[in-house]
Amino acid sequence: MNILGIDIGGTKTSVCVGNTDGDVRGHSRFDMLDVPSVDDYMPRVVQAAQLALDQAGLSMGAIERIGISAPGPLSVARGIIMQPANNPGWVDVPIVALAEAAFDRPVVMNNDANAGALAEKYFGRHRDAAVLVFLTNSTGMGGGIINNGELVQGVTDMAGELGHYCLDAEGPDCPCGLHGCFELYVGGRAVAERLKARIRDERIETAMIDHAGGDIDKITLQTVTAAARAGDTFALSEWEAYTEHMAHGIGNIIQMLNPAVILLGTVAVNEGEFLLGPVREKLARYTWKWPREACVVEASSLGARIGDLATLAVARHTA
Repeated sequence: MNILGIDIGGTKTSVCVGNTDGDVRGHSRFDMLDVPSVDDYMPRVVQAAQLALDQAGLSMGAIERIGISAPGPLSVARGIIMQPANNPGWVDVPIVALAEAAFDRPVVMNNDANAGALAEKYFGRHRDAAVLVFLTNSTGMGGGIINNGELVQGVTDMAGELGHYCLDAEGPDCPCGLHGCFELYVGGRAVAERLKARIRDERIETAMIDHAGGDIDKITLQTVTAAARAGDTFALSEWEAYTEHMAHGIGNIIQMLNPAVILLGTVAVNEGEFLLGPVREKLARYTWKWPREACVVEASSLGARIGDLATLAVARHTA
């Protein structure tokens, strides 16, 4: 089956052409900053889709299904993206209907973390794990759960929203409407915004600024890790806090679900043991040894391909 995949993120959208075996033959992407409003979104997707189709040497007529990986919260049943924390202005967007109108093909959707978990189930190294948790670990923090081979969807399609359980009831406000969410402490966008404000307000001298080309506005989580690896004192202290919060959140997941494996996306893929080593060391503060010792915590083996593969997995899951 030939599939067109659309991976909607907070910072970019990727469009791919592939199949249910996970073979990607064409790929294109665009920056969400280049999309002024929701009304401008689907025309950009159509342009990106044509580029991906051209790479694959296929026409739209060869596509049998479209799979969408989208940020939650969303309703699979209604095909609506409700109000994602990292996509300002997106409220009750009927993305499935918009895509069906644009492409005249059947469209299926799931949230990005569930889609990532499905990609791990179908294409990953731990596809036979009895209980598998996938954490997006990127612009935000989402979670998807596979239990005995089945995706845990939840009665309102919101099972596994692990980025938005509370680590600290007295913590900062989250765009989702809650307070002290896990995502606020480990999501790339939230961490970067907090640090930019703090560096300005407190006039902190840090190599993060140098790694951002001298522009505080361009500080990202990647500049934090680059400065920390270079030994910058402030960056190291922030990375210590980051890994502590990550261990706290993952420890809670281990206690709740007793999984065989927890797989992390973008940040863990990029940083490897610089992130995972400290997190594993700190897990003992947040979980019993028995479930902790039974759980593998590592970066996704699918690496940078997981966004595309997630869209293909969504289409395969509902085929």
